[in-house]
Amino acid sequence: MIMQLRSVEFSDVLEAKDCIVNYGEEAIPELIKLLSDKSFVKLKNTGDLIYPGAEKFYGHGWIVQYDIDWISDRAAWLLEEITFQDFGYKILSISEDNLMKLHLQNYQSYLQTGSHKVDFKDKTSKQQLLEFRQVLADSVSKWWNKNQKTWTRFNAIKEGLSSNDEKPQHRMLQYLLFEETACPKLTLDNYQKELKPLVENIHRTKNNQADLANSLLEDKDFNWLKIKPKKTCS
Repeated sequence: MIMQLRSVEFSDVLEAKDCIVNYGEEAIPELIKLLSDKSFVKLKNTGDLIYPGAEKFYGHGWIVQYDIDWISDRAAWLLEEITFQDFGYKILSISEDNLMKLHLQNYQSYLQTGSHKVDFKDKTSKQQLLEFRQVLADSVSKWWNKNQKTWTRFNAIKEGLSSNDEKPQHRMLQYLLFEETACPKLTLDNYQKELKPLVENIHRTKNNQADLANSLLEDKDFNWLKIKPKKTCS
């Protein structure tokens, strides 16, 4: 799957991503090695995928805020999804706000052609970008060296739900409710004992995440848990 992650075909990369993320902490060391990879592999057959290397914007599509024509950014994409950490790889990426501005500014052209020609090239030089990515890679390595003995995906979810910051609360509630990637220790028993009280606390605070927390609490059939895969792929 790590080799497949290097493919020029987006469908191959997406298949590898879904598989690798399900390996959780087991995949982290291999992905960290790829953070120092300087290879540029232009993706093919991306359809209406919106990412910094996209050549057209169709006014709709799935947004990936990583420059995944670079192998290092593909690894970072997976690492941040596995760990729920923000290591800084989105700093030079596109945003929904920028896309909307682009869409509005070129709307007449869009009506005529059904797509936008866009240029997401970085303003910095290639060498500066590579050096910046290496700084980020070193930072991730230090984080993992410090945390690898105690880190688990379940503990990361627990920490996020316990936070007073709504951003990690939102990230964890989104994962629990909607995402279909594995977390081995996320059993019904562990949820009831360790996570549910944290979700209930978010609901009681009446903050902006209270509705998401309520959606989770109201799922008495635990359908959100049923969509989480129990095994990694081969």
